[in-house]
Amino acid sequence: MKIIGINGSPRINGNSAQLLEIMLKQTEQYGASTKTYHLNKMNFKGCQGCSSCREKGNCVLKDDMNVLLKEVKEADVVILSSPVYMWQMSAQTKLFTDRLMPLLKSDYSSRLVGQKLLMLYTQGNTNCSQFSTYFEYTKNMFSFLGFRVLPPFVAGGFHHENDIQKYPNIIQRAKQSAEAIMMADCI
Repeated sequence: MKIIGINGSPRINGNSAQLLEIMLKQTEQYGASTKTYHLNKMNFKGCQGCSSCREKGNCVLKDDMNVLLKEVKEADVVILSSPVYMWQMSAQTKLFTDRLMPLLKSDYSSRLVGQKLLMLYTQGNTNCSQFSTYFEYTKNMFSFLGFRVLPPFVAGGFHHENDIQKYPNIIQRAKQSAEAIMMADCI
């Protein structure tokens, strides 16, 4: 199984990135091959709205997003992590999602073939259902693109870069979620 992790946090070693790596390492123990991308270190622009990708299946912009599009199409699972900023995903993550248009054909059918997607959200608010309306909206967007969207992983109470280390229960929950990804299609 090929799993790619995409860190949408501007913090390369922040809580979102750390939880993502915990999940990826756990899946490796079950035989998955993994690769991590940090969006804040990549070079790509926003969608230009030309729609040529819908016909050709690739973007006319020649930047790092083409690497990510290829990886997404070849992956079995995508884990996309993002902190919640202003009730939604980070700007880096939003830029990435806007550039996923090449996954759709001109008739709005998907070029994906069963890829699963897990959104991993971290937030300062300890009420993990606070932004559930947004999480549901995001789930619907990824479903429209053709992903088999898994229930989101939401962890709250993070304000500083290493706060995750204060919550062994969340680390354990992340490992269990990663194990569930590796099990049958029942999730």
